[in-house]
Formats: sequence, C-alpha cells, structure tokens
Amino acid sequence: MSNEEITLPWIDEPMDVEEALEALGQASVDDGEHIEALEDRIEVLEGRLAALEDGSSIECPECESAAAVYKSGVGAAKLANDGALTDASADALNAESHVCLDCHESFTPAGE
Repeated sequence: MSNEEITLPWIDEPMDVEEALEALGQASVDDGEHIEALEDRIEVLEGRLAALEDGSSIECPECESAAAVYKSGVGAAKLANDGALTDASADALNAESHVCLDCHESFTPAGE
C-alpha cells in the first residue's frame, strides 16, 4: 500500500492515490450522467425551437387543424392584410408564438 498523497483540484485535502483514483472514477460517472441529461435537454429545446420557427408543421390545440397555423408575425400580417387585425388579437399574438387562422386561436406549442 502506498502512502503517497495527491490533491485533486475540487477536493481541499490531500488523499492517498487509491482514494484519488476512486474519486476520479466516480467523477467521470457523475459527469457522464450530467452530460447525458444536458444532451436530452438540448434535444428537447432544439425541437421547441424548430416548432417556433416553422408553423407549418404545428397542429392547433383547439381545432386540431394544421392547414392555417402560422407563426404569430405571419398570422398578424395576414390578419392585417384582410383588415381583421384588432387590438385584442394583436395583444393575443404578442403573448403567443403561433396562431390558427381557421379558429382564430393563438397559442404556443407545448414541448415534445
């Protein structure tokens, strides 16, 4: 058994080599778990971002139509072009990311 001690950057007190190797192994396992959780979270966020950027693949939660779902800015432009943009609908479009022009419901898609 070695009496040699080393200090790991994240542990204040020196420890013997065997303990240090065990600590390094556990840190590696813990880091792997954290990295996997972060990668899963990134995947969910990328999916949400894609949904926010592209209204064409989003289904309306109210009427379940996908034919007339647009990002709020595009929906507002279409409503304004038709002379149908009111103060109330503009406020709703400012609060949500998407709008369905079939049922006039504004919403933000739930993450998958």
